[in-house]
Amino acid sequence: MESPRSALALACALSLSLSGCALFPSADRPWYEEADTEALLGALADAASGADNYTLELGFGPGPAGGTGTLLTYEVSDSPSAVRATLSAPEGGPDLVVVYPEEGQALLHDSEDLLGAPTEWVQGDALLPSPSPAEVLDLNSLGELVGLLSAMQGADPGASENIGETGTLPLHGFLPALAEGTGPEERATFGPLLGEDVSGRLEVSVWVDAEGFPVRMESAGPTSSLWLEFSERGDTAFHVPNGDEVSEPVRN
Repeated sequence: MESPRSALALACALSLSLSGCALFPSADRPWYEEADTEALLGALADAASGADNYTLELGFGPGPAGGTGTLLTYEVSDSPSAVRATLSAPEGGPDLVVVYPEEGQALLHDSEDLLGAPTEWVQGDALLPSPSPAEVLDLNSLGELVGLLSAMQGADPGASENIGETGTLPLHGFLPALAEGTGPEERATFGPLLGEDVSGRLEVSVWVDAEGFPVRMESAGPTSSLWLEFSERGDTAFHVPNGDEVSEPVRN
């Protein structure tokens, strides 16, 4: 039997797909003044799972007082279907840029000509660091990751904020520590939010737009912090190298 919460989430997801405004019934007041917090949280995963063209920035590093972290940017295109990942480290140096076509090997941008190839792009499956950008965040499981926030406790709406040009309603709360005996699959799902430490309560926030989409997410635990922010939804596009633009590396 479905719980009232899961039934509500399903109803909201279906209503959103049909009307785009079921969470905010009144047209006479700003949408965020009448937003249903429980419904917003319940619909997050479906909204994120339906995205197929967007830019997603992921920043991670030490806790809130620990200074600058690492930035990883994913550009997801649906035409052609591909992902371009750019890793920028806090210590500077050249960015790591990898294009993942829908089929075939990952393509590594050799901007410093370190591999001796005749082209700037090389077939790079064997050259990528571990973890590779595709392993840091599994975009195919993005809906599941976002869905974790539906378990947020103590959700407290803040004042409306603009992220870029998008109006959002921030929700602030926390995820309790994972209980002992939690299965490895659940721990792996929490990994991008919690890292290896799943013993402490995690402060989390999500900024939701008028369509119920999680524009920005943040988490902060005792040892690390992380944030994800979407932009360019429906407008992300880039060139996928092919043919004579790609070659094998000469040096490892």
